Amino acid sequence: MSFRRWIYYWIRRLTSHATGSRSGIFSACRGIIRHDMPTAIYLLPYLVLNVVCYGTPEARQSITEEILCVLNAAASESSGAAVHGIAGGQSEVCIQAIFTLLDNLGQWVDDLKQEIALSQSSYAMAGKYGGKLKGGTCSDYEQDQMLVQCSNVAELLAAIPRVTLARASLRCQAHARALMYFESHVQANSGSSNPAAECSGNFSDDDISFLMEIYGGLDEPDGLLGLANLRKSSSLQDQLIINEKAGNWAEILTLCEQALHMEPTCVHRQSDVLNCLLNMCHLQAMIAHVDGLVHSIPQYKKTWCMQGVRAAWRLGRWDLMDEYLTGADQGLVFSGSENNASFDMDLAKIFKAMMNKDQFLVAEQIFQSKQALLVPLAAAGMDSYMRAYPYVVKLHMLRELEDFNSLLGDKSFIDKSFSADDPKFLKLAKDWENRLKCTQPSLWTREPLLALRRMVFSQSHMHAQVGNSWLHYAKLCRLAGHYETAHLAILEADASGAPDAHMEKAKYLWNIRKFDSAIAELQQTLLNMPAEILGSAVLSSLCSLSLALPNPPISATQASKENPDVSKTLLLYTRWIHYTGQKQSADIKSLYSRVTELRPKWEKGFFCMAKFADDLLIDARKRQEDDKFACKVGPVSSSFSNSVSRATEEKEKPWWESLMGVLLCYAKALHRGHKNLFQALPRMLTLWFEFGSIYTQDESSSDQHMKEVHGRVLSLIRGCVKDLPIYQWLTVLSQLISRICHQNAEVVRIVKFIITTVLREYPQQALWMMAAVSKSTVPARRDAAAEILQSAKKGYRRNQNNALFIQFPTLIDHLIKLCFHPGQPKAKTINISTEFSSLKRMMPLGIILPVQQALTVTLPSYDSNMSDQSGFHPFSVSEHPKIAGIADEAEILSSLQKPKKVVFIGSDGVARPFLCKPKDDLRKDSRMMEFNAMINRLLSKVPESRRRKLYIRTFAVVPLTEDCGMVEWVPNTRSLRHILQDIYIAHGKFDRMKTNPLVKRIYDTYHGKMPDDEMLKTKILPMFPPVFHKWFLTTFSEPAAWFRARVAYAHTTAVWSMVGHIVGLGDRHGENILFDSTTGDCVHVDFSCLFDRGLLLDKPENMIDGLGITGYEGIFLKVCEITLSVLRTHKETLMTVLETFIHDPLVEWTKTNKSSAGEVQNPHAQRAITNIKARLQGVVVGVKASPSLPLSVEGQARRLIAEAVSLGNLGKMYIWWMPWF
Repeated sequence: MSFRRWIYYWIRRLTSHATGSRSGIFSACRGIIRHDMPTAIYLLPYLVLNVVCYGTPEARQSITEEILCVLNAAASESSGAAVHGIAGGQSEVCIQAIFTLLDNLGQWVDDLKQEIALSQSSYAMAGKYGGKLKGGTCSDYEQDQMLVQCSNVAELLAAIPRVTLARASLRCQAHARALMYFESHVQANSGSSNPAAECSGNFSDDDISFLMEIYGGLDEPDGLLGLANLRKSSSLQDQLIINEKAGNWAEILTLCEQALHMEPTCVHRQSDVLNCLLNMCHLQAMIAHVDGLVHSIPQYKKTWCMQGVRAAWRLGRWDLMDEYLTGADQGLVFSGSENNASFDMDLAKIFKAMMNKDQFLVAEQIFQSKQALLVPLAAAGMDSYMRAYPYVVKLHMLRELEDFNSLLGDKSFIDKSFSADDPKFLKLAKDWENRLKCTQPSLWTREPLLALRRMVFSQSHMHAQVGNSWLHYAKLCRLAGHYETAHLAILEADASGAPDAHMEKAKYLWNIRKFDSAIAELQQTLLNMPAEILGSAVLSSLCSLSLALPNPPISATQASKENPDVSKTLLLYTRWIHYTGQKQSADIKSLYSRVTELRPKWEKGFFCMAKFADDLLIDARKRQEDDKFACKVGPVSSSFSNSVSRATEEKEKPWWESLMGVLLCYAKALHRGHKNLFQALPRMLTLWFEFGSIYTQDESSSDQHMKEVHGRVLSLIRGCVKDLPIYQWLTVLSQLISRICHQNAEVVRIVKFIITTVLREYPQQALWMMAAVSKSTVPARRDAAAEILQSAKKGYRRNQNNALFIQFPTLIDHLIKLCFHPGQPKAKTINISTEFSSLKRMMPLGIILPVQQALTVTLPSYDSNMSDQSGFHPFSVSEHPKIAGIADEAEILSSLQKPKKVVFIGSDGVARPFLCKPKDDLRKDSRMMEFNAMINRLLSKVPESRRRKLYIRTFAVVPLTEDCGMVEWVPNTRSLRHILQDIYIAHGKFDRMKTNPLVKRIYDTYHGKMPDDEMLKTKILPMFPPVFHKWFLTTFSEPAAWFRARVAYAHTTAVWSMVGHIVGLGDRHGENILFDSTTGDCVHVDFSCLFDRGLLLDKPENMIDGLGITGYEGIFLKVCEITLSVLRTHKETLMTVLETFIHDPLVEWTKTNKSSAGEVQNPHAQRAITNIKARLQGVVVGVKASPSLPLSVEGQARRLIAEAVSLGNLGKMYIWWMPWF
């Protein structure tokens, strides 16, 4: 029966049972549902809901039976080991219609239950205080009716087994839905891997195996590892799934070989072997294996021939393909291979028709292939785009086949070949390349497309294009970790004459940690290049380093004739030589110099050279300062001391002599591009500031040589100020502002000039960033800021911006008063029109709203020629809205400091709320956002984190003074406490008037009489079972969105956990952890307890329940490890952001040490920075545990998680931070 007839008959039957006021609507639509499927699908949930709520028990039973009939048929179909022929896809649309129906019913029940529970809770509170509820309440009769209807729908949903739903979902490739259903089934029976759960982690092997099959379809390898850790001993199937997702095809072959020893005729394992050979691109071996299976297990000939077709068309073996197509007409089909091979069968039939020049048959076969895809595509499209994407890729392939066939005309592609300069073919190839860029950059998406192109190019003997396709495939395999396949693709690319094959092979060898072989590959490639291009210094360096190659090198003679990018190869070679320490620093420096000579406009060459020289400078400085310290503190003999100083004088120059070279390389890199702007410019400023301090403080400042170096450094910085685009200085404005009271007068003069220049060019952004320092309690800083602002105002001639400089201080004064305004006693709002009428009268203003987008510099999209970017504007005047008005009322929030939620109206008409916070040094929050922005840039550069799309949500923070400021309101978020409180109320586990006093009595009764962890576990946690997973189910009712949200939650929570540990972030109670109801992201706010201050107050909470049944194993743990690795690898870059605290210390650090002088080396700041450096080296600092030696990344992540889930730590938290939440 077709889907159209099925839904028509069912709706017609349901309409006869419909009752109530809406039954007339359903009767009126009976005529159109036969012809209009969207209307029928739309009406079905409403019609079922009507019958379930108001119909007879018999009608409700018939609905349950119909749903189970469809689902059982799908589940039984998926469990069959073999079926005759290929089944049609009509059942998938029926199943998806059932899923949509159940989603709607489930959402209706959840909404109604929450509405009833909240109304009862509000009614109870109003009754206690003798008040009345706004809007009235439902009568008891109406509420009883609602409860009966809710019970009827809940009974229907409960009558459908979750296991059946999960198996039916897996049948139609709805993996996210299958996971959602099966996980709820497992949680109900076995609990979850959560120390706070009532029953924790008792999973059967069958359950775990089924979950691993689902996760395999979701392409979530981190989740697979978490599931594997739940099983006491991993099974063969588990290892196969895990290795398949990791791309360990050689390991899979070994496992299959082991299984086939015990059961040689196992069709499942033989099919796995064929699939493995296909993914490894061992196509000849696959064909030989298929031929053997056709003879040894002939009853499954159809299965083997279908697999053989997949290899034959990729090889261009058309005779074999024809033979397999004929053989695929008889025998049994193994269900596991059917879905993947059926489309390849369709492609083979199209190729055959194209060879036979039968245009009519080609068109018919393409049409039939599209028709076969449309039904499952329609079903998948009802669920999510992610699930539909594989069918879109197949349609993409069919479209490219149509394009190629139209180019052939009436000829066979075997007979007709194209030349590389054919304009029509060139246009086709260019269109294909552009289309490929629009696809997801994943291996499974692009492999069939690249295979099709290799076949087309090889038929026309276009070896270079074939080689490039192989090279593209090799890169995809290497980035995905499929090294076996990458190696074979590189060999094929080399055989086809691809010019860049040597680079890809070297990167492949480096990735598999064969460092010597990788360097030797590049060495051999460079030796094959013309000597006059390399230069004598490079040649002598190459010849002095003799590394034996394990295999003959890839030939580069062809490449050398085609003017290869020698500098790119040489830079990679130099970096690897530096990493492995196979050359002296002088040799490496000469190699870097040659790179910059070969490509003098390349930013990367100069930046890498600067990093190398910087590393040498750091090492020399540390060594010389240690020697100086050793000579001072003794006890050492005078002869030893003299020998040390004499050796230092004779062999090594002072470290600051090489400073000029380092700064020059950084400056040249910045002149040539901005890809490394956020690393190069802050580091250059740090080196300049440090040397300026040493020059001023050092007793030998009268030293003529140091004076010369100091003068040259100042000249270099002045040149950078003159030549670099001003927007680059805007990115480091916070760092510059923190040093406006530097000890060195020359440094201060230049710093003030830079800030003044930025203020004149970008006053809208820079004024917001200058607000806090202009109100500083340190007179020297306040006076310096006033001087800068006055200079910027005088230098700007335009009337509008002069008005801006006048308006801005007045606005800041009003906002500061608003922050500290106490409001009326017990008032929840402030009337802006009456209390701040002067602020209201100022509107509209020519000042931008300080939202994150308006304050963030947008870099140019290209950086090939920095001279062309002089006119670039990172902020468009029309792009960012200005302050046009302010709402009449500001809400006073209920927390201790009474912050105000103020709504500004933008010039675009959009209302944007901000939080005005008093009694809080928001410079910490502002620096934390800068730190997070830097982390986001680093995460985007690392392949492991980029593949997982790891990031931290940031928002604008504007300090107005040193104890108040404004924070951009984060939309669509709710705090963890409020989320959980609503869920507990809906489930009758929480009552605002009874629960909190009860918890307080328990604490008072048992505190000190039993251990904290035992009291929490036995007395408190049983009252609050873990329910956070329910928020994801109710907020993200669509399964694909649910899965994405939960993965996003795991990712963002893991990144925040590691970042919070590094910076010593405390005060992490349920009000300061927010969750986005549109994405599932975790967002942290309120960084008042930064730098270990909060560790005196709290311990991290347990939010494991939201991670699913695997708990912190799997996704969360893996992301913790990746984040820690990125942070530890780039610790110098991150410290440049945090070191501003040393020179612009927090209010709480200076209360005991007031100073009107300039910079103060504050001991609190130094201690905080020291702790952060220790954590970035793997030392666990701040938790109440025994001190640790530097741990590995994995060890540090495990240690932190163990501390976070400790009931002992949670039991020591402040009671009303509610650690049980």
